[in-house]
Amino acid sequence: MIPSQGFIENLMLLLMTASLTGILVPLLFRRIDERRNREQKIFEADLARQSKIIDAQVKLVEDLSSLLWEYQLLLIDVPYYHQFPKRNLYPAALKAYEENAGKLLSKIRAEISKALRLTPHHIYKKLKDLYYNQLLPLDLDLMQLASQDKKQQNVKTGRSWSELNRYAVYDLAEIVDTTIDSLASELKLKSDIKTARG
Repeated sequence: MIPSQGFIENLMLLLMTASLTGILVPLLFRRIDERRNREQKIFEADLARQSKIIDAQVKLVEDLSSLLWEYQLLLIDVPYYHQFPKRNLYPAALKAYEENAGKLLSKIRAEISKALRLTPHHIYKKLKDLYYNQLLPLDLDLMQLASQDKKQQNVKTGRSWSELNRYAVYDLAEIVDTTIDSLASELKLKSDIKTARG
């Protein structure tokens, strides 16, 4: 029995389909797997980058908080000890301030510069305002008061010692807390734990 022309054509078509399926299907699956692997690597790289950014943001909040409070405590010591009648602790507090304030202020400013790339612009601006509108004027007020003391002048310029102390202890503390709270909230680094009030 001789196979018919139609049978041979169908057999050839079946063999070609089988061979193409044997080649094309694995090739297609390999392409899909390669694309999935590429996308997975991109996703993992983005995830790693986001993780590093979050770590840097956490470090920014922690370092900035620490530096701001270190500066505030250094500042507070001077007017606080100035108020004691014997003032025997005042010279040491003033000397410590003069030796360390510049370094602390420059570290604070460096952290604020880091905020330029780690925070939204309005938060960076808020941090700059804290530095230029709060910290530097307080530094200037303290140095003017100390200079007047050295010259034994009673000329009234800026804040008095007691006003400087009150402002640094209460107002500056509130401003720093509010600024750090805004920073942490904006970066979504703040806990949502709510305390129960009884």
